[in-house]
Order: sequence, then C-alpha cells, then structure tokens
Amino acid sequence: MKKLIYFALTIISLGLTTSCTSDDNAMDKGTTTNPDTSELKTKVLEQKVDNYNIVIYSNVKEFYAPSTTPILVEFTDVDNPNNKDFSDAAMSILMHMTMNNGHKMSHSAPMLQLTPVKGSTNKFQGEIMFSMAGMDLEKNYWEITLNAKNKEVKIATKVKTTVKNGIFYDRNNIDSIQGSDRKTLETFNVDGVKHFAAFHLSNKYKVGNNDIAVSLYKKGDNMGMTFPEVDNLIVTIDPRMPDMVNHGVLEGIITLKYNTNTKQYEGKLPLSMTGYWFLNLVIKNAAGEIIAGQPVGKDSDGKETVNGDKFLDLIF
Repeated sequence: MKKLIYFALTIISLGLTTSCTSDDNAMDKGTTTNPDTSELKTKVLEQKVDNYNIVIYSNVKEFYAPSTTPILVEFTDVDNPNNKDFSDAAMSILMHMTMNNGHKMSHSAPMLQLTPVKGSTNKFQGEIMFSMAGMDLEKNYWEITLNAKNKEVKIATKVKTTVKNGIFYDRNNIDSIQGSDRKTLETFNVDGVKHFAAFHLSNKYKVGNNDIAVSLYKKGDNMGMTFPEVDNLIVTIDPRMPDMVNHGVLEGIITLKYNTNTKQYEGKLPLSMTGYWFLNLVIKNAAGEIIAGQPVGKDSDGKETVNGDKFLDLIF
C-alpha cells in the first residue's frame, strides 16, 4: 500500500514531520448507509403517473435525518422511451406530522431546486435537507411534490417517503465511526432563529486539495415554509482524524469564502490521507465572535483531542 505523508499539527510545532500509511491504526470504514460519495445511482423511490414513470435516485439506500441528500429525478415516457423532451422540472417538500393529540402539522426544509443534468433532457438533479425523521407513511412522513412538462403535457405527482434517524459518530466513542451515517447537515441558533449548515458532499475526494462547499440557511417564517440563504456569517473548518490521535492538516483552520454566484461558502479542503475526517465546524458573526461550535480543545495531557459539538464529516 502506498505510503501517505502527512504533517501532524502537534508535531509541526516541534519542527518535526511524521509519516504514516493509510492503514496505520486508521478506523476501517465499515458499512455505512451513506456510500461516501455523491454518485446518484441508488433507486430509492419510483412512481407512475399516467404513461410516465418517475424514478428518484440518490447516494443512500435509505433517506436519513439530519442530512443534505442529493437526488436525481428521471422522467420516462413508458409508451415511447425515445420521448425525452422534458422541461420545467421543479420540486417542493413537506414534512407531515401528527401530534399525540391528533393535531396535524406540516413544515418544509431547505433544498436546492432541480436543475437539468448536463447532456440530458429527462434527468434533473437537486438536494433535500431532511431536517427530521419520520417513519410512518400515515402520520409522520415526508412528501416530495414533483412537477415537469413533456412538450406541452404537464406532469404533477406527490411521492411519500420515510426518513430514518441518522446514526452519527459519537465524539466519546471512537468505535462509533464504524457503521455511522455521514453528517452533512448541522443546525444552530442565532438570536433565537434556527439556522442550517448544509455540506455538499463530493464524489471526487483525493489525497491533496479538494473543493468544499457549505450552504447556510435560516428559518424564514414561523411556519417553517421558507429558508433564505445566509450570506453574512463566517464559516471555519478544522479537519481532524479522531482515530489517528486527532491529527489535523498542515494548513490548520480553513475559512470558507462566500461565493455570491453559487450562494455557498467555498474553499479548499486539504486531506493528507484516506480515512474518516471529522470537520470541526465553527460559525462566527461578522465581528468574529463565535456563535456556534467550539474550536478543537486540549485534553489533560495538553493534546488537541477535544473536538467541538458542531461538525460535518466524510470518509474516502
């Protein structure tokens, strides 16, 4: 196996370098619901409307919450497979809940609207930020409304789905990395308003510099139906490997820059080896004051092993 060279932050301070192989005590990936990629090849939902078949693909076998979940929606004319002239695809989402007293409530969640897949006229890609679980298709479930046009024919349907509770890495149990779901959606409050940090996973992670993008949203109304983007906060990431003595990266803490075109906080994520990466998340206001998360802290031995309570993660 190739030897991957990394520089541990704690050793850099002593002016030394350390090398390790990608299997030196690194936690095995184990089985995860999320296949650690954004390849949208897993069929999760399917529904027929008149002579049209609608299939939703994702990178997970089962939707879970909280998560930022990419989806690909494919429209097919069952009677004429060569008819692929679909347009104006759009979606909306609702979480339907039934309270213990029988009262019914609904709310939405942040999402990235469907856009055409390059080179295709019948496939559309978007993202849903599932903010909570719902496992009862009668009382507590998510509903995805899909609309499109096939030439002049309008297509509309509603697809119900369950969303399970995600199982995430527990900072107090290193073994919980195995079998964990990827943490791609984090929440925090600013002045009593709920905010969301959505991590857009890539399928092209490599040893070296990688693109990273995080979107921030806030609850825009009391009913939870609108979620405007947030562009006035500071997002920092401190990449760590908990199962490798919590070593970081040579670049240290990374500050993401807001891109007005994509409406995302973007930057470069340097990964020094394969394995599980804990992205310690700290959010600051414009004045530089921390409003969510904590910087990586030191333990009783003076080592930086105490990660914060807000995080995103990935495995590659």
